[in-house]
Amino acid sequence: MESRDHSSFQLIDTHAHLDEVQDLEEALKRAQDAGVRGIVGVGTDLASNEKILRLSVRFPKLVFPAVGLHPWRLDGIDLQAHLDFIVKELPGCIALGEVGLDFALPTSRQEQEEVLRGLLAIARREKKPVLLHARRAWPEALQLLKMQGIERAIFHWYSGPPDILQQVIAQGYFVSATPAAAYSERHRQAIRAAPLDRLVLETDAPESYQGVRSEPQDLLKTLRSVSEIKGQPCGEIAFHTYRNSLAFFRLAGSG
Repeated sequence: MESRDHSSFQLIDTHAHLDEVQDLEEALKRAQDAGVRGIVGVGTDLASNEKILRLSVRFPKLVFPAVGLHPWRLDGIDLQAHLDFIVKELPGCIALGEVGLDFALPTSRQEQEEVLRGLLAIARREKKPVLLHARRAWPEALQLLKMQGIERAIFHWYSGPPDILQQVIAQGYFVSATPAAAYSERHRQAIRAAPLDRLVLETDAPESYQGVRSEPQDLLKTLRSVSEIKGQPCGEIAFHTYRNSLAFFRLAGSG
């Protein structure tokens, strides 16, 4: 029977909005007790980017910063100020993110694509990977990544069409699993189809799953669901996804 000593796992939460997590210090302690060795804190706009950078200084070797501009945050902002900040701070960050396309929004597709194109150009110049949000825009997002010459990208919480997923994988990109893998059939289908060497884990904390707010320790929920979907032990899933994360973000580690 597989050990229930979760502290023996080594895990990386590849996508969390730590600036929005309540009682963060205690949440981080719980995450470490659950085997979480690193958390990628993502930004969505100027204010959250600044907070993530401060958290990475406060919790070194645990919180790794990513700065970004989410498509949900485009309306009524000083776009140039956001871009200037990202240009300045991205060299010291682990990735560009969260960025992407969301065609369920009223914000025009053209505007979203123009902003993403500019952000991806910055990532390419700085040789940084991309943490990508895509909703109802999977082929368009994939095309922009390819056109901009992005070599490393994670399609965060992929729940799109199977044929696009195969193109994502063929391009060498990754997909991430979230706690929604416990119940979302489209997300489960993607995890089932994605090869283990192209899969990483995340929480998207403090996102709510079935009415319950998440925090980074809930990476164990993601792990258990992926284990069930893949039909492989939690320890094996943990080993491979940890190693994938180290390689993707070019982190040193014991994996």
